[in-house]
Amino acid sequence: MSDDTTPGSATMRAVSLKDGELALRDVARPVPGAGQILVRTLACAICASDHHYMDHPEVAIADRSGMRVHAPESDVVMGHEFCAELVEYGPDCQQQWPIGTRVTSVPALFVDGGMRIIGMAPDAPGGFGEYFLLSEGFARPLPDDLPVERLALIDAMAVGWYYTRVGHNDATVPLVIGLGAIGLSMILALKQRGAKNIVAADFNHRRRELAAELGADVVVDPAETDTFTRWREVAWGRSEEVHDRIALAGLASCTVYECTGVSGLLADIIDKGPVGTRILSASGADSDVIPSADAHIKGVNIQFGGGPEIEDWYDTLDLVVAGQIDPTPLIGETVGIDGLVDAFHRARSADAPPRIVFTA
Repeated sequence: MSDDTTPGSATMRAVSLKDGELALRDVARPVPGAGQILVRTLACAICASDHHYMDHPEVAIADRSGMRVHAPESDVVMGHEFCAELVEYGPDCQQQWPIGTRVTSVPALFVDGGMRIIGMAPDAPGGFGEYFLLSEGFARPLPDDLPVERLALIDAMAVGWYYTRVGHNDATVPLVIGLGAIGLSMILALKQRGAKNIVAADFNHRRRELAAELGADVVVDPAETDTFTRWREVAWGRSEEVHDRIALAGLASCTVYECTGVSGLLADIIDKGPVGTRILSASGADSDVIPSADAHIKGVNIQFGGGPEIEDWYDTLDLVVAGQIDPTPLIGETVGIDGLVDAFHRARSADAPPRIVFTA
């Protein structure tokens, strides 16, 4: 394998997906096009979206927007939660910052013919390689005095910021189900928004501990306690289920932040949640059956995805840089590029830390 990875080299080391296999390979070093900048990876976190892209090519095949591309015969370098260093400007750039500036960006790249999600197309390589590309207009400079691992988690934190923006109000008692990085980002965002009586549920003891450290008021082990029984005790001061809206008058409503992607969970929430429950599904099961008649009778509102939007991403960037949101407790491990493939597969486990971060 070549060690020739200087900015002028034709190749670089990267963990790429090709023919369904993830491996450390020599791949072509990207060349910045019009409006693009070449950056060197400083840190990049492993996200469940990377696993989903690898495991479910049918999603990319069905993506009519062209933002995800299924290209099994090409090297696709994943990684969309990153902190990087500016190396080179492409043509038609404004050249806003000195070479060597730390930068990050929303994980989107303008290319000929449209836009790609960074790390989910061969022409939009991500941070699992030594170099990748950003659109200069999306990039933002970063301070030099913060850990690169923390700065790599801005994208994950932006998910929580978005869902709590659209889901939280003072009349609700929030319930976060699933305490991976996204669920924990919900708790950080809810605390930032002044939420009270946050209930958080997960089977994993360490993740419940993390949720409590980050601001959850009550943590629940669903193996020992029914989650909605505990939620009613916290929100209403009683465990009895209420079956109609008249009886609910004056009681807190329930907003569920579903962050697991486990098939069958949405049906369980509809069955056990109170009348008028709002579900914000931030994960998306690979296949699921929703009891629509029950949801209709109970007036359940379900939102699938939808964010983060660009303003949420940049708002989160400002909060992380200012220290108002600190994702550092989510980082359980850092690895070098030689350990990235193994770490990628270990990150699938429910017992893995919320984030494993590749650092260059």
